[in-house]
Amino acid sequence: MTATVSVLSACGAGSAGSPDTARPVAQNKPLVDKANWPKATPQRGLAKGLSLPLEDYMQSYADTVTLDDAARHLQEKCMADYGFDVRLTVAGATPPPNDNDANMERRYGLTDREAAQKYGYGLPEELTDQPRQKVPDLSEEQVEVLTGHSKPTKVGPDGAPVVKKAPATYKGKQIHAKGCIGDADSKLGKSAIDFQLVSELNGQSFLQSMQVPAVKEALGAWSRCMKGKGYTAATPTDSAALVQHTDPASQQEIDIALAEIDCKQETDLVDIWFKEETKIQKQQIADHKAELTTAKEKNTKAVAAADAALKS
Repeated sequence: MTATVSVLSACGAGSAGSPDTARPVAQNKPLVDKANWPKATPQRGLAKGLSLPLEDYMQSYADTVTLDDAARHLQEKCMADYGFDVRLTVAGATPPPNDNDANMERRYGLTDREAAQKYGYGLPEELTDQPRQKVPDLSEEQVEVLTGHSKPTKVGPDGAPVVKKAPATYKGKQIHAKGCIGDADSKLGKSAIDFQLVSELNGQSFLQSMQVPAVKEALGAWSRCMKGKGYTAATPTDSAALVQHTDPASQQEIDIALAEIDCKQETDLVDIWFKEETKIQKQQIADHKAELTTAKEKNTKAVAAADAALKS
């Protein structure tokens, strides 16, 4: 969770500083544990070491954390300029299960038999039992300086919080148009980062790959394998839908999860699917090389600015 999101969530009526917004971190357990961060590629299972071409144009989790942490650092410095000593939430404490939007670990459904044996379709405890940081309980003036608008007190018809523009100044010092948050983003170049194209291509390649004859044939073989084990499913999405997930996972859930993976291994589904989607993505990159390269360069520039900001 980024500092910006955390603080804005805290500004909602009754949420800031409430007892359930934070869980104490276990003794000797670091708030940010990089050991739990997702790796660039899956480390085990049928997808071990696999990486699709478009991933080269996506933002990694490490880059996301660097940008979010630098934004927090600059926001705190900005707030200090107005006389506020505010400590915002740090990035990297609640890592996701995947390094980027490709989600290779589960792109083609479950692939890690060792994890499925223990958690079924669920996630390991290091990803589900994460420490939640206590967000700061900001005053109205602090929110105005931080965000450039008032504390939201209600939600409008469109579901968005209702806010007012902040005063032009605080104690004679001009408030940034979008507050300290906007000022930090401007210094880092975060607003210039745009991953919409790569996100769209990522989704399109997956859907297109399912229509490739080799993949359709492999899915058919996988489905027949599942049928032989007593489960009716045309795709891995269908097998996941058979499960009523519980925590801890039931034996039935584990059995279905293992059947899904074992049938993939028997039919080479993951390998076939990955190879066909790789072909599609290589063509996508060739068709959109200039736009993808520009987006990647903007992200690289912003991350470099974030690194520099964290050292300042």
